[in-house]
Parts: sequence; structure tokens; C-alpha cells
Amino acid sequence: MSKTKEKIIEIIAKTNIVADASMLRDNINLADQGIDSMDIFTIMLAIQDYYEIQIPDSDIESLLSINDLTHYIESKQELQ
Repeated sequence: MSKTKEKIIEIIAKTNIVADASMLRDNINLADQGIDSMDIFTIMLAIQDYYEIQIPDSDIESLLSINDLTHYIESKQELQ
């Protein structure tokens, strides 16, 4: 597992949205795993705060799974 993916799971765990973030499947949409839109918004804010980035609303719409988030963050880090 990549360090970015581990960190995203850790960030989700710190939001206390799910009982055990390590049980989330990385390739399945967060919404399909019982995380509602307000909780996804909370996760996005926490990720933006941690990585000190701004994720445009147009990009958030396509960030549906942990894998999507991981690839997005890694692509942004490559640009820095």
C-alpha cells in the first residue's frame, strides 16, 4: 500500500466517520460503503488541510473512492 493511501485512510479514521477506516475498500465508492455526502465533504476538507491543497469542486465530483483520492493526491504532489 502506498504511503499516500495509508495517510488518506488515517485521515478518514481521524474524522470518526466510520468505526474502522481500515476496513474501507479502496476500490469501491465511499458512498457505496455508507459514507454520505456531508461526510465525504468532511473527508475532503481534512485531506485539503493535511496536504495544504485546494481541491476544486469540479475535481471532487470525480473523487469517489480511496483509490481516486490516492491517485489525485499523488498527481498533485508530482507537480510540486
